[in-house]
Parts: sequence; C-alpha cells; structure tokens
Amino acid sequence: MPRQLLALFGAVFLLALAPTSGAPSVRVGYPSLATGFAASWVTADKGIWKKHGLDVELIFLRGGGRTVAAIVGGSVDVILGSDLGVVTALVQGASLTRVGVTTNTLGYAIVVQPSIKTIRDLKGKIIGITPGRDAAYARVAKLLRDNGMDPAKDVTYLSVGDGGPAARVAALSTGVIHASMFTPPSDMIAEKAGMRVLSKLDVANVGGGINTTPQWIQRNRPLALSFLRGYMEGIHYLKAHKDESLKIFTKYVRNPDLGIMAYLYDEISSRAERDLRPRSDAVRALLDLAALDFPQARKFSEKDNSDLSLIEEIQRSGFLDRLYK
Repeated sequence: MPRQLLALFGAVFLLALAPTSGAPSVRVGYPSLATGFAASWVTADKGIWKKHGLDVELIFLRGGGRTVAAIVGGSVDVILGSDLGVVTALVQGASLTRVGVTTNTLGYAIVVQPSIKTIRDLKGKIIGITPGRDAAYARVAKLLRDNGMDPAKDVTYLSVGDGGPAARVAALSTGVIHASMFTPPSDMIAEKAGMRVLSKLDVANVGGGINTTPQWIQRNRPLALSFLRGYMEGIHYLKAHKDESLKIFTKYVRNPDLGIMAYLYDEISSRAERDLRPRSDAVRALLDLAALDFPQARKFSEKDNSDLSLIEEIQRSGFLDRLYK
C-alpha cells in the first residue's frame, strides 16, 4: 500500500476512534498473541496507563509486516515487537526510534508434524510463516542454514492465516504445513495438539521492542515518559501478581488451560526487563538477523536509531527504586 494511502487511512482511523475521556490518547499496535506482549495486556487491563493519565488503546495488528506498516503510515503512535521488521524498515530509510524493550531474550520452538525427526527431514517440506518476514522467519532460515540446508531452495514457505498462531497450529494438525516456528505459549498448544517440538532456542534478541518515530517523541515527550512509566509499573504488577495476570492472559489468548497460561506467565515474568533497557548483545543479534537479507544492516551500531534518554530520565527520578523498594 502506498505510504500516502497508509497515512490517509491512519488519519481517518484516528479521527473515527478518538477518545472522549479527555485523557491524551496513545495508540499502540502489536503483531501477535505472544509472550512479549503479555505485559502490555496487564498494564492496559489493570488501568495502569490510565493512572498515569493516558488513554492507551492496544491494537492487535496480526503480523509483523502490518505492524511496521502501521507505524510508518502513522495509524498508530507506538508499536511493540515486530523488531526484525523495524530494523529492516530502518535499513531501507524509515524514520523509527527504539525507546526501550520488553525483553532481551526470546524463546522459540520449531514445531513439526510427528513424522519429522530431524531438521534435515524438513527438506522438500512446507514451513508455515506469518504474513511478512519477521524474526521467526529469520530464525527458521538460520536454523536451516546451520544444518546444511538452503532456506531459499530446500523448503517452501506458506503464509498462513492472519498472523495469529492458532491458524498455524491448525495447519500443522491438518497437514497443510509440516513445520512452523512458535513462541510461548503457542509451542505448548501445538504440542498438546499432537505435534512434536523438534528444537528449542533461547537466544539473546530484542523482544517486544518499544518503537515510535522521532517526530512523535519530539511532539509528545511528556506522553512518552508517562507511557514508559506506566509500562514499567505494569511489568512490576505482572511480576508481583501471578493469579491476576493469569486471568488477563486467558482473556487475550482465549485459552482456559491453566497449564498453558502458567507457562506463558513463567516465560514473561522471568524475561521482562524492569527498566526496559535494551542490551547491546540483544540489539546486535537483531541486526545480524536482518543482515541475512539486508547486508547493510551490519553497518548499524547497537546505539543507532535508539533514544534511551526517556528511560534514563525515569531512572534518575527514582521511579523504579520506589516501585521495587
């Protein structure tokens, strides 16, 4: 979709859904029902952003490509996640800024049909992916390369559904695809459906990156500070209130299996960063992934297109110390 059309759509969409509460509005897009976004669900549902004077609307955009298009086109103010897509957009000249991260490590699982025993058994098979090339796609490609396969020739990629993991679990179960990459809790859901978890990866990588545009920060710095303070407090609440957080997870993921929800909780509560600060190795890993398709990404440093002045200002204020005292 042309950028001008995206911008027009965003303007109309914003006007149509403008809040009536009088609180400043922040529209936040996210791509999937995965671990990296659970803290935002808790922050929104417990009214923590409202406590910080904001009317935050979380918008499920179903896929990394759509999420990046939304921030580039101006139909949202902030996006969570779509981290590889953000770097790819930056390499191609987009004006985006990372102001924090939810996690600096990610857990991935390659889940396959039961007949597949090794990575090399995927040769000639169909791998399900989300719309747009995201971090999961890049992880699959790297896993294939590491096992002596050509990801461009030895497998077929099929975009499944609208970006949500449920469609890929169903496609695996019915034989439409032979494998797909999942994050918690979708890997456990697929396993409970009879699929095989072939390999798990626990890697340094940005997860749930908090991205916006330099222009939005310049115009709305007080809002950006309030948004980040609210998100930090939401993470604190999540870490301290397991049972209440599990109820909120169930609402979003729509899965009543408490074992699966507890698995999701353990993943995010152990990985979520109190101060939202990105680690250099996590950002470097993300850039290296982007460089598989866009070699110019290697020219970027870990600090490029980042603005950590917001979280540093919050830390200097003593806000985090008071939260965790």
